[in-house]
Amino acid sequence: MSPDPDLAAFVRRERGRLLRAGGSPRALASLGLDDGSLDRWQHASRSLVTLPHASPNVFFPRVRVGWFAASRQAGLPHLHHVRIVLTHVNFSDLGWRPYAWWYMGADGTLHCSRQFTRSKKLKHVIVGSRPRLGEIPEGVRGADGEAAELALSGADLSASYMLIMSAVERAAGLAAPGAVTYLPLNWLVRFAREQSGTATAVGRWLQALLTGAEGRRVDDSGRLVPCPPADAHVLDNTSNQALLALLGETEVLGGGKMAAYWPDIEARLDRLRPQAPATLGAPRPVTVPDVLDQPPVHPAPALLAQLVTAGIPYSQGLAVAEHGAFMTPR
Repeated sequence: MSPDPDLAAFVRRERGRLLRAGGSPRALASLGLDDGSLDRWQHASRSLVTLPHASPNVFFPRVRVGWFAASRQAGLPHLHHVRIVLTHVNFSDLGWRPYAWWYMGADGTLHCSRQFTRSKKLKHVIVGSRPRLGEIPEGVRGADGEAAELALSGADLSASYMLIMSAVERAAGLAAPGAVTYLPLNWLVRFAREQSGTATAVGRWLQALLTGAEGRRVDDSGRLVPCPPADAHVLDNTSNQALLALLGETEVLGGGKMAAYWPDIEARLDRLRPQAPATLGAPRPVTVPDVLDQPPVHPAPALLAQLVTAGIPYSQGLAVAEHGAFMTPR
């Protein structure tokens, strides 16, 4: 079952919002939002869904989720991978550390480009509220150089981070061109708000979903505050995930944390089932095995010492800088 056709039309209409005026046309292709990629997604009978945070860093062992998705696609090439990016995460997120970008500089050493403060007073500011990457950080090279150049086209910092993620994952061998699409989660919420209550079966289902949801909007300080669902930037976690049904038949990939909260999502979808049209998908959770708790490649001793000093794990971007396309699925 393919994504809801109205959602697909919404994505085509809104995709330009991710780019600043005059942004590179290559940026849409990098995000899998060009016509060819969207046509492939629309005609896919099933999709894989992952839910990364908006960050320039994807640290091990989280890389295993992208590796698992790419491996599934290699065996079933009709699958499309949709990365629903959580652009509402804040700068206190220590799992993804979106306040800075760590990369391998042209001099072969670890570089850190800080994008925002870690001040306790500002730690709850969300990534999507900040301006885009304004300049190419000093010393970037290779895939990071392409990623940084594309990131300049982002409309805000979360879009810049999505562009960095897409370029690095393509260079790592995790994102086949045209087969992976990156979408902000808040787009699903905005679509739900727009369609809620329309004279369609999906519109009535969305109205029922929003009626039982909790909303949060972005205030003038860049923080999320409670609000009615009709004004929401994002919803509560259960409602956000229930919206994945709009994507058609999907396998939602995640770890043990997702497995723990998924029963609440299934219960929510069951309560909404009387309003659900036959065309609505049924997202199914798939727990990704811990096959990559240890990276398949390792940092050179000099870099490892720098990572220990910086207090951060190895990342897929650093692995690409050292090893190239290190995770070709097999």
